[in-house]
Amino acid sequence: MSNPDRSWKPPRPISALRLVGSGEPEQLDDAGLVRALVAREEWAATLAWNRFGSMVYGVLDRALGSAAESEDLTQEVFWHVFAAIRTLRDPNALRSFIYSSAIRMLRSYLRAKRVRRFFLLSDSGSVPERACQAPDTEGRDLLDHFYAKLDALGANDRTAFVLRHIEGLSLDEIASVTGASLATVKRRIRRAAQQIDRMISADPDFAEYRAERKAADDA
Repeated sequence: MSNPDRSWKPPRPISALRLVGSGEPEQLDDAGLVRALVAREEWAATLAWNRFGSMVYGVLDRALGSAAESEDLTQEVFWHVFAAIRTLRDPNALRSFIYSSAIRMLRSYLRAKRVRRFFLLSDSGSVPERACQAPDTEGRDLLDHFYAKLDALGANDRTAFVLRHIEGLSLDEIASVTGASLATVKRRIRRAAQQIDRMISADPDFAEYRAERKAADDA
């Protein structure tokens, strides 16, 4: 049996995750998969990646706006999950366990990213090219510009904002996965929304684009 630690390499590419090999119990329920991970069955890590990799990558990509960063962080999430799997008390809660791990690591990554930029230990802070395609060139440029504005938010505020307005989670769900109180979640979302609104309102590019899109929709 192999140990699902950092010697484990995830299948590639992330966009094609159904890569379970022959003889691996793909139809195993989550509780059975947890038992296999704890027992360090050699196929269990790949099955977990196949089952939940798209979910983790999706939330990270929508939060970060960078395919490269999201791929790297997705791998980090699974390494953490495999290392901590014995701490999962309810084997049926594997999905929530992995999702919560992704959110915690996202917040830690965003904090570290802000520190690196503050001390100029990384690049200039420009937003990497997004993997998704916007419907037009100007819209795509503004999407990158929007993610640059998200970078100005604190890690907790950005996480709460993304979970609410991009992932569509309820306030109670956000409180659960972030470990914050409902009042704190509401405060973070409100503060992030107000900050983004101020930044966008002061940006003539966004104002012009919104006016053009509204005129086109009304035509």
